[in-house]
Amino acid sequence: MVLHKIIQYFPRFVRASQIKRMPMSRCLGLLVLSVIVCFPITSVAMATDDTQAISSNPSIGAQQDMLQLNSVQPSTESKVDEPDAVLPLTALVPQVLLMDLAGVNPIFGLHYRELTLSQNTLPAADVARVQADVAGYWRYIKTFAQCNYGAPVDTVSTVIPTDAQYQRVLKQVTNLVQLDATEPWETLVLDEKLTVGMSHPLLDTIAKRLWRLGDLAIEPMTNFVYSEELVVGVKRFQQRHGLKQDGVIGKQTLYWLNQSPKARAVLLAKNTIRQRVFERKLEPSYLLINVPAFEMILVDNGTTVLNSKVIVGKSSRQTPLLDSQISSVVLNPSWRVPSSILRRDILPQIRRNGHYLNERQFDVYDYNGQLVQHMPEEWQDLASTSFPYQLVQRPGAKNALGKYKFHFDNSFSVYLHGTSEPSLFNKDDRALSSGCIRIEKVTELAQWFKEHLVKDKRLWDKLAPDVTEPQWFSLSQKLPVHLVYWTAWLDDSGQEQYRSDIYHLEAELTNAVPATVLDLN
Repeated sequence: MVLHKIIQYFPRFVRASQIKRMPMSRCLGLLVLSVIVCFPITSVAMATDDTQAISSNPSIGAQQDMLQLNSVQPSTESKVDEPDAVLPLTALVPQVLLMDLAGVNPIFGLHYRELTLSQNTLPAADVARVQADVAGYWRYIKTFAQCNYGAPVDTVSTVIPTDAQYQRVLKQVTNLVQLDATEPWETLVLDEKLTVGMSHPLLDTIAKRLWRLGDLAIEPMTNFVYSEELVVGVKRFQQRHGLKQDGVIGKQTLYWLNQSPKARAVLLAKNTIRQRVFERKLEPSYLLINVPAFEMILVDNGTTVLNSKVIVGKSSRQTPLLDSQISSVVLNPSWRVPSSILRRDILPQIRRNGHYLNERQFDVYDYNGQLVQHMPEEWQDLASTSFPYQLVQRPGAKNALGKYKFHFDNSFSVYLHGTSEPSLFNKDDRALSSGCIRIEKVTELAQWFKEHLVKDKRLWDKLAPDVTEPQWFSLSQKLPVHLVYWTAWLDDSGQEQYRSDIYHLEAELTNAVPATVLDLN
């Protein structure tokens, strides 16, 4: 039973191929050490199958004073046989709550109930035991990351996060759980969209929810009328959920208004754990695309230097989640059309319009590499057959990749690039591509690469203004690129941000350790 419980901490996505920068014998030794020395789940033997049915008690833990978290400092002891300093109970309770909500392991639900029901009467030894399990989880994560990336193992120092941003998350999660325990949150149903000036009996409830969630500074008096004052709160709410900020209470806005505080707390907790685990492998400079947020950030030596909207894959052609490295930049790229896109997208266009290939500047080749030409009517007929040809779109204004392409190795044939249809960035739901990522500020990104990583800057400056053929530029060093899936976080101002689960992956993603590539199938 004890071994069974311990194994629950090990992730579903751990693969032998990930253990690649350290001898296998040492990796196995580290993982064993993380279980024997740094993963003291001393209460597992006490936990029976009943722990699966234990739910968190939100009303007690929410009363803890979060301000004491600011005084928590990690231990710097250097001997493995000396225990870490015990966190104050008020600092430990929200840590356990977050791990319980995130579904890290059923034992944290037991711990949360134990801490909150006992309040300040729990013996110090029991508090230390709970802390050991929290620290053990983070030590395990740290050990796994070090096994992958070759850093020395520190099995002693306290690894429980206590930084300011993490404390803000803990406080927000606790507040949401408390709100859920004290505020009714029935499902609201609307037969029509609500706009300014309209009257509706649910507007009073909507206004109260916006106030409770922090989108209105004061509780408004609506008298069941959609006022200009309420519009301000609705637009702020829409901004925090990645929705069009039009003040119209429609289907998507109502969906998020109906998400209970507990559901929000669970989403924020799961994503926080996922992000914290992921951040352990980040280098000082990298490019990151958060797929459900339709956003890209470029970090240079720890500082964010560029933010951009992006377009990602449709639900039927999902952008994969992966880690790789950008190794080259292509100026004025051509586009060799993948067979899947040819079959799904281009052949139907040719059947409707025989001039499509010429209008979009495609060259057609047979499988011997010979250029093929036909009349428009013949192309339409051929598009209804097996179509034994390859398409290559010439560089230029109509090229689907735009002016720049950023190449990184991956098994999915996806890349970062521009687009010939910039108006698509005005859409709120930007899951529109066949899997590749289109970048709105692609010119700014290319300029950063030119200034920092492109080897032949003179050739770039010479060709960039009027190059007509594709030109590949190698880099002085590769830039890590990460495609991630985060649907909840706190922004720099401490505000909750939520995004739609566009690929319906929330139930599947692990909270344990990150995989190099998550198998979405």
